[in-house]
Amino acid sequence: DFFVMMFRSSLLLCIFSNITASFAFSVMSEPTFFAETKAAGTTVEVDFGDKTAPKKHAIAYWSIRGLGAPLTMMMCAAKAPFTLFLYDLVEKGEDGWQSDYFTAKGDYIKEHKQALWNLPFCVDRENKRVICQTNAIFSHLGKSCGMFGDDESSASECEQLLPEIYDLRDVMMGFVYKPNPSEATAVIASAKNYLTKFEAWLENQADKMQKGEGEKVVHLVNGKFSAPDFHLFEMLDQFEAVAKECGEDLYADCSRLKEFKEGFAALPENQFYLDSWLHKDLPFNNTVGRFGGLPGPKAYVHGESAKDATWRGKGVVELSP
Repeated sequence: DFFVMMFRSSLLLCIFSNITASFAFSVMSEPTFFAETKAAGTTVEVDFGDKTAPKKHAIAYWSIRGLGAPLTMMMCAAKAPFTLFLYDLVEKGEDGWQSDYFTAKGDYIKEHKQALWNLPFCVDRENKRVICQTNAIFSHLGKSCGMFGDDESSASECEQLLPEIYDLRDVMMGFVYKPNPSEATAVIASAKNYLTKFEAWLENQADKMQKGEGEKVVHLVNGKFSAPDFHLFEMLDQFEAVAKECGEDLYADCSRLKEFKEGFAALPENQFYLDSWLHKDLPFNNTVGRFGGLPGPKAYVHGESAKDATWRGKGVVELSP
């Protein structure tokens, strides 16, 4: 009986070991969800020293800064490894435009059952799903990075700020892409309607945190990184460029906002992104716009500027501190 019992125990142990090994192999060999896409002109694999660390998320956008910049900047500040897919918009004929993204989009929708597909989109590789709509992505990545408030109240503040910043962005987008735009001075005047709100918000934050005279407020929510910080920073960068072009003072009567912009740019967590080609070499906006279609910012001229678009079609590149 003893030997029979030992034999059965050995047999069960062997079976269990084989099952465990098979499961481990299947997990290890499981392909990464949305690991690549041929439609992207550039794929940037971002890591922070450990190239074997899993990249739980991928972000996809046009090969410009735009809405992709604040999402990318947030991931870099959090030191969260990720993949960045950049889609090129290139010239077609004498006055047209084309992109491999347009061709791929229909296949993406069918394959991933995501009817709301648009740029930007975020790939949640752990849960095998694709998230669309900008503020939903800010919310998802903000929570993943620990940058969406510490409690229900501060998370609610993030949720309020994100659409308000998007409304500010709409002012810029009207100037960049719509026909018969307002003059630059009028655009800055329209932006001031929102900037004064953010100025008051920052003043309230200063009171809340009992900031003394001369102490800067460099975050929008409770003195800590949050998703709205990054989008407001990017939009201020664009509006600064427009204001400079037309000789306006963007921060007249908005000293707190100026301190936020300068202070946020100086934070150690943001230096990797701000020093990278993703910030320095990508244009603000797409090539079809009248402002910021080239770095500088300068306007992209169809039939002339393709030679200057050196950020396109880089293939697969790696980026790390």
